[in-house]
Amino acid sequence: MATSTFASIPEGGLHSRITTRLALRVMESERAGQIVAFPKEADLCAQLGVSRSILRESMKVLADKGMVEMKPRAGTRSKPRAAWRLLDPDILSWQAAAGPDAQFLKDLCEVRLAIEPTAAGFAAVRAADHELERIESCLEERRKAVGPPAIDRLIELDLAFQAAVVEASHNPLLVQLSASISGPFRVALALTSRFPASVRLGLEAQEILLESLRRHDPLGARRAAEEVVGLAMLAVEKGLRSARRAARKDTPRKDTARKDSKRKDTK
Repeated sequence: MATSTFASIPEGGLHSRITTRLALRVMESERAGQIVAFPKEADLCAQLGVSRSILRESMKVLADKGMVEMKPRAGTRSKPRAAWRLLDPDILSWQAAAGPDAQFLKDLCEVRLAIEPTAAGFAAVRAADHELERIESCLEERRKAVGPPAIDRLIELDLAFQAAVVEASHNPLLVQLSASISGPFRVALALTSRFPASVRLGLEAQEILLESLRRHDPLGARRAAEEVVGLAMLAVEKGLRSARRAARKDTPRKDTARKDSKRKDTK
């Protein structure tokens, strides 16, 4: 069983660390389909080793983001994910820190599908020459980055390519929306960039997208961007299946280790 995120304190100032710690606890329980009923204030302060004022400030932050509700007699409880301010930068950052989550990654792909084809269509008619050169440069560098040692580089170049296309749309709202999901997007790429076939197909789709931008073909650019995101969705599914298989293989080993430990204890 994985170590609880509630047991580890992230880096940062005390208030930030406690807020993040509590947020990760809520996310961990949400993924398990559970509601967190936090202990009484005095008990939780003792567990965390903080003052009441720090705890109250952190809980207020989470309440403002829709992650918890505080009631005088019922205490503090977590709220379901549907109530969270999902585009809040902190929540997106915490989602990324919590690691891959099936539903979140699927939702992320759907958000990309809402942003990127539209941005690509606008970029096809609005992109300046220097912006097309920047997109092409990202793609050229991506062609050179192959193999497992280059995964981190691949991730950076994928992010750069996507950002360059969206910025070429000259729509500041699309640019900001896209930038807001860059952290979770990085998590998704870390999951999918391990599969050479997915990387190759993604590169081919990006090359088609670039050609559509050069031809100033908005419909072609939209279709190509949809293909890029569609392939990413398939790669996410593949990555999640791989992670589930790895987890199932690891479970018998842990069970065997526990049994061996019990046998030793009884001797």
